[in-house]
Amino acid sequence: MTSKEQKPFFAGGDIIPGSGNSRQRLSEDDVTNQGRYLLNNFIYERMKNDGLENIPGMEQLQEPGTPRGPPMEHVREIGRALRFIGDDLDKDQTLQDAISMVPPEAERATLLNVARNIFEDGVFNWGRVVALFYYAYKVCSKALDRIPLVRAIINLIVDFMREHVVKWIIERGGWEAIREYFGTSSKQIGLIVGASAVAVFGVYLYKNWF
Repeated sequence: MTSKEQKPFFAGGDIIPGSGNSRQRLSEDDVTNQGRYLLNNFIYERMKNDGLENIPGMEQLQEPGTPRGPPMEHVREIGRALRFIGDDLDKDQTLQDAISMVPPEAERATLLNVARNIFEDGVFNWGRVVALFYYAYKVCSKALDRIPLVRAIINLIVDFMREHVVKWIIERGGWEAIREYFGTSSKQIGLIVGASAVAVFGVYLYKNWF
């Protein structure tokens, strides 16, 4: 194992290298706020890359004064890893067709039901985390003329992350750990296929029960 893989995990937070000789303890709030920033950036970048019109600025995706969390040492590499998985999800037409059925005006419980089913079998991996980001992007992209609704969807996904995903991310070593997960193509493919299949199942439940 590498030194990073042996990084100790402490209840209530993760110890990660800081600048110089300082060390920083990440709480669940820290990782949640970092996740909000990464989600906002993911949504904004995909809107630009997909050529959508009337794209809101990053500052419009959240209320003024929303915390970003502690700075991430390799934020660009983290963003590239998120985009890499998102690009693979773009190739899954079944997933595209399924998510297209979810309207941004759906009730909160319905939107959460779809998110919850991404992790319904209790399996967590980075592919499924990004599938959650991807789901948020696709729903938000249908409401660009309604910024308050876009913010509400983002807040809902962030709340879901805080409740269901953040502890797993801390156990992995924080958001930085996603950079280390791309060692082999088989890992990458397994992540995406697993995420897509479960996400489609969640949307199937939405279609048939709501």
